[in-house]
Amino acid sequence: MAVIDILGLPNTRGRGPLIVAQVVDALGTGLFLPFAVVYFHASKEIGLTTVGVMLSIAALLSLPAGPLAGPMIDRIGPRRVVIVSNLIRVLTFTGYVFTDVPWQLIVLVTVTLWSESLFRPAAAALVAQVADDGQRARWYAMERSLRNVGIGAGGLFGSVLVGWGGTSGYTAVVVLNAVSFLVAAGLVAAWRRTAVPVPTGSSPAPAGDEPARPRGGYRDVLADRAFFGVLATVCVFALCDLALTVLLSAYVIEARGLPAWQPGTLFAINTVLVVLAQTAVARAVERYRRPRVLQVAAVLWMVSFALFAAVPGGHSAVAFGGLALGMVVFTVAELLQAPTSSALTVAIAAEHVRGRYLGLEELMWSVARVLAPTVFTWLLAKGPGLPWLALCLCCLAAVVVLHRLNRVLPASVLRESVDG
Repeated sequence: MAVIDILGLPNTRGRGPLIVAQVVDALGTGLFLPFAVVYFHASKEIGLTTVGVMLSIAALLSLPAGPLAGPMIDRIGPRRVVIVSNLIRVLTFTGYVFTDVPWQLIVLVTVTLWSESLFRPAAAALVAQVADDGQRARWYAMERSLRNVGIGAGGLFGSVLVGWGGTSGYTAVVVLNAVSFLVAAGLVAAWRRTAVPVPTGSSPAPAGDEPARPRGGYRDVLADRAFFGVLATVCVFALCDLALTVLLSAYVIEARGLPAWQPGTLFAINTVLVVLAQTAVARAVERYRRPRVLQVAAVLWMVSFALFAAVPGGHSAVAFGGLALGMVVFTVAELLQAPTSSALTVAIAAEHVRGRYLGLEELMWSVARVLAPTVFTWLLAKGPGLPWLALCLCCLAAVVVLHRLNRVLPASVLRESVDG
């Protein structure tokens, strides 16, 4: 068995520029992501509360972006939408450097979030186009591993720039992020689908990424009742994922009174496990039915949330042991869910409306991003265990929905091995 297959990596021959573009994009994102809030506060001298309001307004205004991205992807093809979204972010991040007026920054952040909501479903649709038969989950897994590596490395480099240059360092981070989007756009633009090796006896793929001939709209997507169940699970899993970045630090430091170093260490555990194990886990589960894999992920998330909730306050070493165990279980759930959920959405979608399916999936993530900060902090204020209990109940509901999906979905979308 080839080493590539053992590691769960997909066939990447002829698709090198796309992979390099993913890494460059992730490096740039990693540069800016840890400093997004503090950049506007420290570099633009805007109050933290005002920054929070700005970001919330921008997130709300960007909610329609996902559904609107779908028709664009279906009409002009995912590669072009990826390029456009990257070029838009070149402009918005350049704009950050030249203004410190809050309303102008709200406009720029809103446009940035719109472009991100174009990018994510377009990138997923592009993977669905270029992946070999039966390897979509592997591609999504590899993409996630590369993104974690890039974000981690970018974050470290960004920390060096900020620590060394102060305000100038923040500006350098933003400029380099804009450059990374420009390079990524150029790499994707330079790639042509004809570069992908064609198996013997098969017809070559058309140049570029021409959209499919059949016409369709959201009426076709909304007629797919099973997809509503998929969307419900996407929203649940998005909330579970966001618990890591939105809830965990506040819970550990504020609710349990534990040392401030612990959340960062827990994030590091998560990142290392994703980088080392994501592709191998995707390969290990690809022969199983996707709803079953997602059910296991939901149950593991429930276990991890119970472990987090049971952590005692005031006993640092004992608490960290429980938190670390919970983080390992949490990460295993992520490793199972992330590539499987993406592959399920792509598999259930007809090709000519695939962008619309992915656009609605992006909408569920956007809704979760709006809900998570408010709901999690409100529940945490009512009681330290309440956010974890609420997430457990959501996961339990997802298990029930997935049980039904496992019965009603056609065999052609249940397993990666039969995915075309």
